Parts: sequence; C-alpha cells; structure tokens
Amino acid sequence: MKKGVFYGSVLLNIVLVFGLLYMVKRLGGFNFMLYRLQTNEVAGNYNHLKNQYEYLPINEGDIVFLGNSLTANGNWHEFFDNKKVRNRGISGDVTEGILKRLSPIIKGKPSKIFLMIGVNDLLFHSPTKTLGFYQKIIDKIKSELPETELILQSLLPINREVKSMPIENKDILQINKGIEAIASKEQLKFVDLHSKFLDSKGRLREELTTDGIHLDIEGYLIWKNEIEHLVKD
Repeated sequence: MKKGVFYGSVLLNIVLVFGLLYMVKRLGGFNFMLYRLQTNEVAGNYNHLKNQYEYLPINEGDIVFLGNSLTANGNWHEFFDNKKVRNRGISGDVTEGILKRLSPIIKGKPSKIFLMIGVNDLLFHSPTKTLGFYQKIIDKIKSELPETELILQSLLPINREVKSMPIENKDILQINKGIEAIASKEQLKFVDLHSKFLDSKGRLREELTTDGIHLDIEGYLIWKNEIEHLVKD
C-alpha cells in the first residue's frame, strides 16, 4: 500500500514538472520568465505608455524616436531643442511590441523615424528570429510611409561585468550586422552607434552606464552627437 502511494506521488510530481516546463516554454522560455520577474512593472508601464501615445498625436513633419528604454530615457526634444521631436520609446519593448504600436505613428505621417530595437528580444529569441521581426517593421513602415525617412540605428553593446544579464555581445553583433544588411538592401541610412560605445574588450564602456545596459548622460551626449546632423537635415 505504502509503495503504491509512493509511486503514485512520484508519478504525479513528474506530471506536474513536465506540465510546468510546458507552460514555461509556451510563455517564452526561462529567460523570458526571468525577464518578467526582474521587470515586473514593465508590462503595466508598456500599456500605460502605449495608451498615452495613441492619445497624443504624431503630426506631419514630426521626428519620431522609436524603441525601448534606451530611447525612452532620452530627452530628445530638449537635446535637439526641437519641439517636433517625439519620443516613442517604451521600456522593455521588443520588435513585436513595435509592430503592434505602429498604427498611430503611421497615421501621423512623420518626416523621420529613428529606430533602435532588438536587444530585449535576445532574452527569448535568437538573433535570426529577431531580425525576422525587425524586417517586418521595416516592410510596414516603408509600405505605409513611403515619404518618411527611416534611419536604422545599431544596437549598443552591454557590459556583463557591471551587472549580470542573460544577453551576450556576440548576439548583439550578429543583429547589428543583420540591421546593416537590411539598411543596405532597403537603401536606408544606417548609424553605427555600437562602435562609439565600446571599451577595449568589446563591452559597453563602464563610465557610460550604471547597470551595464542603460546610459548615463555622457552616453546620451555621444548618441546625440552621432545623429545630430541627421535630425537637422
């Protein structure tokens, strides 16, 4: 009797473990679950900002900065002293998220879009899959905004010595090569920001960050200087 209860308990635990593993896989894998646990406010913040951006119109002639937290944290209209510059960055955003919130931007017919997206995808997608979604963003913008100038910006390096994170610089490099290839194929401007932020070991320069991925003001000033001529053209 006791053996039967024991074996039944073991079998039940095995079923539960496999069920849990299946659910984790369906939800994006362990890296994605870790990401959600570490950024438990990101989903709520995404929806709040997405709703705000849908209410606040993009106007014809505006210059849109589109991306994740790296874009969101930059005071772009003040950096360039230009009220036509609109920040449409959302912390934690990914390529699929950008695709889902393009409609209000497309409706406004901006004159320029500066795009940087893809690093968060590496928490749960391969570089190849990420580039597939990236290409869909380009296709949609080019198809629906043929008069808008689209500027593709490389991803920045990270520094895992400052803070451990499940992203690798080699994958960032692979995505950047893919973005540059897309820019060449689609005849779009490509801005190589990546090389401007590197230390001697191929990492994000430690003096430009406090957490290994996000930028301090010195980093934003480098970014600003690299694109200023494109904003003003």
